[in-house]
Amino acid sequence: MKTLTGTGTLVRLILRRDRIRIPVWLIGLVFFALSSASGVQGLYRSRAELVTAARIVENNPAFIAMNGPAQALDTFGGRAAWEIGAFGLSAVALMSMFLMGRQTRAEEESGRMELVRAAVVGRHAPVTAALTVVAGVNLLLGALVAVGFIALDFPTGGSLVMGGTFAAVGLVFAALTAVTAQVTEHTRGVYGITGALLGVAYVVRAAGDIGNGSLSWLSPIGWAQAARPFAGERWWPLLLAVVVSALLIYVAFALEA
Repeated sequence: MKTLTGTGTLVRLILRRDRIRIPVWLIGLVFFALSSASGVQGLYRSRAELVTAARIVENNPAFIAMNGPAQALDTFGGRAAWEIGAFGLSAVALMSMFLMGRQTRAEEESGRMELVRAAVVGRHAPVTAALTVVAGVNLLLGALVAVGFIALDFPTGGSLVMGGTFAAVGLVFAALTAVTAQVTEHTRGVYGITGALLGVAYVVRAAGDIGNGSLSWLSPIGWAQAARPFAGERWWPLLLAVVVSALLIYVAFALEA
C-alpha cells in the first residue's frame, strides 16, 4: 500500500532514537510490578494474615477508590494485583502517551517530520510506525510482567491476565494519543488532552468501584480490572480494549487523511 510506504524504515529509526528511553520505561514498570508482587509474598506469611488485611480494605472506600475493587484479596495473587492497582495501569498509560506523542506531534513540531515526508514515505507511514513500536513495547511489557509473575510462583492463568491488563491499557492510550496528535498543533496539547482523559478515566473508575461498578465500564482502567487477574480470570474485557483501540486508530487515520 502506497500510504504505508517506508513504514519499516521509520520503525527502525524510532527504535534507534529511543533505544534508551524504551528500555528505561520497560525496566521501571516491570520492576514496579514485580517488586510489589514480591513485597506481598514477603509481608503476608499466611492466608489468615491476608484475610485480616482484606477486611481493612473492603471496609474503606478510600482504598478502593485509589487502587481498585477488592477482588480475591485473601489470596497472594489477588492482593498483588490490587497493590499494583489503578496506579500501575495509569503509569502504563503515561508511557504510551509520552512515547506516542514524541514520535508524532513532537516530530512534526520540530520540523523533522517535514524532512521525512520529503522522501518516499506514505501518508500514514509515520503514524503507523509509531503505533507499531508503541504497541510492540506494550505487548513486550505485558509478556515480561506475566513471565515475572510466573517466575515468582503465582498462578499461570492469573499471571497471563495480569500481563494482558498492562498491554491492553497501554494499547488504548497509544491509540488515543494518535488521535489527539491529529487535532492539536503542539506536543503540550497532546499531553494535556490525553493526560486529562487519563485523569477522567481514573476518576470515573474510582467512582464506579466505590459504587455499584457500572461507571467503571466507562474507563479503560476499569476494563483491565474487570479481567480479574487471580480472581476468576476472564479475557473478554481485554478484547473490549482491543476493539476500542482499533476504532481509535481508524479515527486517527481518518483525521490524518
